[in-house]
Amino acid sequence: MIERSTQNVVAQPDAPWLRAAGKPCRAWWVMALLLLAAPGCQNFVNPISRWRAAYDDKLFRHLSPEETADVSGDPNSTNLMQRWLSPRPNMTVPGRNNPSTLIMGSNGWRPITKPPANPKADAELKAARALFNAGKYPEAEKAFAQIVKDRKGTPWGFEARFGLAETQFQRKNYVAAHDSYETLHAEDPATDHLDKIVSREYAIARIWFAQGDPKTPSSERIPWTGRFDGRLPFFDTQGSALKALEHVRHNDPTGELADDAALEIATFHLKHRDFESASIYFDQFMKDHAKSPYLLQAEQLAIESRMKSYQGPEYDASVLEEARKLVRKSLTEFPEQDTREKLFHTLDVINEEEAKKTYQDGIYYKQIGKPASAEFYLSKIPLRWPNSPWAVKAKTELIALAKMPRKPSKPSRIMISPGANDPYFSNGGMGGMGGMMGGMPMMGMGGPGMM
Repeated sequence: MIERSTQNVVAQPDAPWLRAAGKPCRAWWVMALLLLAAPGCQNFVNPISRWRAAYDDKLFRHLSPEETADVSGDPNSTNLMQRWLSPRPNMTVPGRNNPSTLIMGSNGWRPITKPPANPKADAELKAARALFNAGKYPEAEKAFAQIVKDRKGTPWGFEARFGLAETQFQRKNYVAAHDSYETLHAEDPATDHLDKIVSREYAIARIWFAQGDPKTPSSERIPWTGRFDGRLPFFDTQGSALKALEHVRHNDPTGELADDAALEIATFHLKHRDFESASIYFDQFMKDHAKSPYLLQAEQLAIESRMKSYQGPEYDASVLEEARKLVRKSLTEFPEQDTREKLFHTLDVINEEEAKKTYQDGIYYKQIGKPASAEFYLSKIPLRWPNSPWAVKAKTELIALAKMPRKPSKPSRIMISPGANDPYFSNGGMGGMGGMMGGMPMMGMGGPGMM
């Protein structure tokens, strides 16, 4: 990625190149546009990519006014809580002593109705398919688009939508094809073309991801002009690829490509040094795809993401313990793999880092004048990590700590007074310690003579 210095650049509000629609524009607007338009480099994730991946409205359907209406039947009402507390009467529940007569559609559950015969619509769809099979994609795209417009919400419209998406994919208009596939899935969730939809979206994601990989051969690279003909998104190609993979694993979570998509998303975050997000996706992969052939690979990458997220002995070391658990899990599940030597080496690294952090904690308490706390940490090292080089250093420090003067601390009068730890203690009560001693403090237990 090319780095440009902006220290000597002075923004001129009146400069022609900083004007937009005849109004002055600040320099940071220009920098923002450059950030959006710039292709992603190997170790950088565009912040817009994160935002677009997190707020993807195609992964869920908004509630309609009819679904959020209250029991009064007012379609303009959105009192969802009242509707939940007071369900509408005479509503049938599928699977409870009554056969379901509803089907899930783009607008929620609706009655199952068989559309009447329509020879004209059949002829239109047949003619459009004939154009597609003959390789006349421009004409086929127009024909499918017209059927979608004229017969929206009907079986012919759904089939035409799928034909439109396939035609756009064959014409390498991947942006429009991806939108058409998602629209079809939203309009007809029970479509028979689900396998084809997720396979096409997965292929589109792979094509877009390849544009940010320096190892991609020149024959598979799309020039910058592809942003204007639909082959590439206008900006944020990597973020659009992430969204496509999210659609693959959400649209068909038990399909053949769901684990592939989930693993690629996690690996993408790991490659771009977003170790926290990578760990989350790897954990979800191991939970949702426990029988995937990529499970061993996912566990190894999950361990790697934990190890790389550890920032040193000055920071939290809980990720090391998480990595240790994953290593033991992998050793148990795959006892005959060739990766056992690497996993044992990872355990050695974890032990070394934990011993180092414990040593640093002990030295810290020694420096601030708390030898007892320093001994607590340093004494753990020879016991838990006796073969570590930090054990030798810890023993040397323990010898020095034994010669340090100790400042005795006086016990607290409040904490050792009778009944201090007894919530039911009462000085005047006959059942408590105060009642037995007449409300007087015991000798040797913090009475007046002790202080």
